[in-house]
Amino acid sequence: MILDRREFMALGGTAVLLASAGSVLADSWPSKPVTVISPYPPGGGSDIIARMVADALTAALGQQFVIENIAGAAGALGGGKLARSKPDGYTILVSGSAPLAANKVVQKNLAYDPQADFTPISLVSETPLLLTCAANVPVRSVQEFIAFVKANPDKANIGNPGAGTKGHIAAAILGSKAGIKLSHVPYKGSPPLLSDILGGHIQFGIDTASNYLPHIQEGKIRALAATSAKRAPVLPNLPTVAEQGIDGFNVTGWFAAVGPKGLPPEITRKLYETIKAWILTPDAQKKLAAIGMTPIGGTPEELAKATELEIGSIRPLVEAGLVEPT
Repeated sequence: MILDRREFMALGGTAVLLASAGSVLADSWPSKPVTVISPYPPGGGSDIIARMVADALTAALGQQFVIENIAGAAGALGGGKLARSKPDGYTILVSGSAPLAANKVVQKNLAYDPQADFTPISLVSETPLLLTCAANVPVRSVQEFIAFVKANPDKANIGNPGAGTKGHIAAAILGSKAGIKLSHVPYKGSPPLLSDILGGHIQFGIDTASNYLPHIQEGKIRALAATSAKRAPVLPNLPTVAEQGIDGFNVTGWFAAVGPKGLPPEITRKLYETIKAWILTPDAQKKLAAIGMTPIGGTPEELAKATELEIGSIRPLVEAGLVEPT
């Protein structure tokens, strides 16, 4: 069909009006406080990142971005609330990758699909994980860890901050590559796991570095290895899992911001650009580095790709029985 000039001009005018409406929406938002869902308990690595992002958005956009902790089911309770929220820009979620990706394949009855029900906003940061042990456990390396597990097959427990978290996935991969059977103990976030390692109630854990650094430095917890391909900048003397004989081992955690499905592109872009601008500041980079984080500031498209890759990498682990669906 060929449009005449009047029809063409009418369509052009409509496009201009839509673009103008989008600009007005972006300019007027936010006009009231915004809820930032943190799907883990207060104080964990994911929650720390959520609070940093909320503070940065508050400072830049002139409205309060208020943290709401909705912990449980490895972030799935918070993810479910986001999926049910109105896509008006007044509810977002900042989290580690479990509720944004892994839960899709490790939880049997997940109430939402992170790829279909979320709008990607921005990758924020990434971090190596740490394999740690309680101070009363006679283990100081990955090889000693493997020997301990083989010698104590019914006693060696390894904790993670929740089923489907990177700690859970990293432990499953480590057990497979090392040829050992690990007893996985999921917790409701990092703080209770950290508490039990400090108390000697569980021997081992794999989790993001942020909460553990001061306790490692004080000798209250022993770090055995970093899970990343390169050593963690905050612990440059700590060898990686790969350096200690598990070739090719490389697992890192990432953190991101998402909105509900249908979040207007203008608001998505404004959030992304604001987060990116914050990440580029020396203050943000200093704060992130202090807790073992590397800034990213990835685009919505890069976040969507990271989500796809993560789901694709975990699905074979579930199918092989290395990660038990919950």
